[in-house]
Amino acid sequence: MLRVLTAIACAGLLAGCASSNFDPYSGGPLANAPRSSGPMVIPGSSSPSSIAVAGPAGCAGPISEYQQLLDSDAETGHLNPGVYNRIGVDLERVRASCAAGREAEARNQLADVKRRYGYR
Repeated sequence: MLRVLTAIACAGLLAGCASSNFDPYSGGPLANAPRSSGPMVIPGSSSPSSIAVAGPAGCAGPISEYQQLLDSDAETGHLNPGVYNRIGVDLERVRASCAAGREAEARNQLADVKRRYGYR
């Protein structure tokens, strides 16, 4: 009899958890959980995607393509906002090299950034 009552109690608790609107991250209901409206950036800085990449096409193009991929991943929730911000900071050095006309250096730096964050 005790086993039956325990089983019923556990089933009731599990059913309640499965249908709950509780958000364990915010501690409240899911309806009140913050919704992402796109990639987040470091406060006070401009969005990396809004920065035009200056320099030779051999480095400016790949940097822009990578930024578009990052923006897409962040908007769909596949990229954590904190990681998105760190990549943006790392890309500033890559953009500076490209803008200075150091195409080979910029391409090597971009490859390092991609490798560091798991992109090819």
